[in-house]
Amino acid sequence: MAIIDRNSILFEGPLTASATGPAVALNALKLPGRMEPMPLRLSVTQGFKPEEVQSLTIGLEEADTASGPWTSVAGATVSVPHSSENPALAAGARPYHRFLPQGVRKSWLRLTFTLTPVSGKSVTQGSIFSALLREEDLPYEKALMAG
Repeated sequence: MAIIDRNSILFEGPLTASATGPAVALNALKLPGRMEPMPLRLSVTQGFKPEEVQSLTIGLEEADTASGPWTSVAGATVSVPHSSENPALAAGARPYHRFLPQGVRKSWLRLTFTLTPVSGKSVTQGSIFSALLREEDLPYEKALMAG
């Protein structure tokens, strides 16, 4: 379990169309003198229906100020195909990087989401939660749980 600062939440809630998350400042998480990777959590909190969603492309943008201008972070875009045979966007999935990409150089970040619906369908369900963390938040496995 990780402690999450509400000022470090990149996105939270339903995602039924392409969207851009709020601008998040990195200043609260920087630890002077530490050069370790910065953990990032992105989880599917409500699964997307395979009959509605063909894929989801997740990108990361950076800027010097909260108002922009925004540029894409190199190597930070991930496209996640979704189907009945391979439900990569089911509840509990973590379809994005575990750490901020090395290309991040500016003080403000935001996530972008591009949903590709199945032809002739609209997206009716699916939710995402994403935040920057101070420590890595690894999911529990059955062998690690007490009791």
